[in-house]
Amino acid sequence: MVVALLDGATLAGAAVLHARRLERVTGTNAVTAPAVESERRTDAFTAELEYGALFSAEGHRVASEVAWDDDWFFEDASAYNPELAHTCAVLSAVANAESSYYQQGSDSPAYAEHAFAALGFDEVCTASYRYRSEVLDEVLGVLDGTDVVAYTLATKRVSSSATGEEKELCVVVVRGSYGSEWLSNIKIEGAEDATRDGDHLGFTLAAEEIVADLEERAAQLDPGVERTYLFCGHSRGGAVANLLASYVDAVGALATAEDVRAYTFATPNCTSSADARDAAYGNIFNVLNPSDLVPRLPLSSWGYERYGTDVWLPGEGDASFARLEGAMRESYLKTMGTECPADPGDRTAVERFCARIAARVSSFDELVSPAGLVELLGACTEVDVARLLASHYPNTYIAWLDALRTKNCATMRR
Repeated sequence: MVVALLDGATLAGAAVLHARRLERVTGTNAVTAPAVESERRTDAFTAELEYGALFSAEGHRVASEVAWDDDWFFEDASAYNPELAHTCAVLSAVANAESSYYQQGSDSPAYAEHAFAALGFDEVCTASYRYRSEVLDEVLGVLDGTDVVAYTLATKRVSSSATGEEKELCVVVVRGSYGSEWLSNIKIEGAEDATRDGDHLGFTLAAEEIVADLEERAAQLDPGVERTYLFCGHSRGGAVANLLASYVDAVGALATAEDVRAYTFATPNCTSSADARDAAYGNIFNVLNPSDLVPRLPLSSWGYERYGTDVWLPGEGDASFARLEGAMRESYLKTMGTECPADPGDRTAVERFCARIAARVSSFDELVSPAGLVELLGACTEVDVARLLASHYPNTYIAWLDALRTKNCATMRR
């Protein structure tokens, strides 16, 4: 009797999953993108962007004021822009929040469409979310492959206030880890089989989907139209954006390096490429919190790092920390309606955790061995993992960047 019931449940589950696969093929039974009107906006302005945020005081809906200036895209791409960094951090949070709109029965707004409309973009595409936001889709992901990603793609014409020159700007904001995509995060080894040696395989496969989309769109444009690109994302989204920008830099098919910019946040190490820190990737900026564990993984002692330049936010012990921590916490409270739970003292805990693992485990392969897993569990017992995550939250980064916008006190390291 019990066996028969289990067999029946298994068959029913398989039927549901098969039906969902058919819906994907036919493009049915999924939330459609909204039509949001926008007005062309040029020059410099500010806008308030709404998005959903976990751990906010009420309703999980918050807003951040961001700056925008078309002239940014006619300036030196290799010069770090703190205002653009803050705007990209907010857009990355918006991309994460977009998923809730694509869940049937949800009353969540289409945050990405509204955010880019407020910035004057005339095209916003979030089609990749349609079958990557429901629980059932995440179950299918485990079976069919998790090396995918949802992303927002938006375009607008930008013009220089000094010369009148125009370019077609394409912004790609990559969603962070979602559902079964977490399994792709640990697909580190085997990257030598991907496009370029040394890149994290799971992130690379996700980035390749976006590259194909961008190349198809570029082929439809007038060859005489100059294109410029901006890539951003938080955590897994940051890693995919990092690899995406590095690919465009290396290949040069979509645009020259002068017209590529990337601002990534809380980005894990995503490559073992020997040239990751070359000046050729000087237009990629990875904004990192010293108290955040994620950007230190996989360990640099195992040969992993990121493309481009690391920009470290103030941490406990830095000269600028005491002066800016109050402004960061004030910004967080204003946006989230509650005190920031991040503990700057966790910088020491993170460094101690990484040092212990590095001293006892020599590679990722060794980490996933029985002995390595024992070491990992032992190290985890010495830290408050839940508390460490507070330093990884998008709004912790946004608050720091808000405090830093008028004072360039972040530490850059290539």
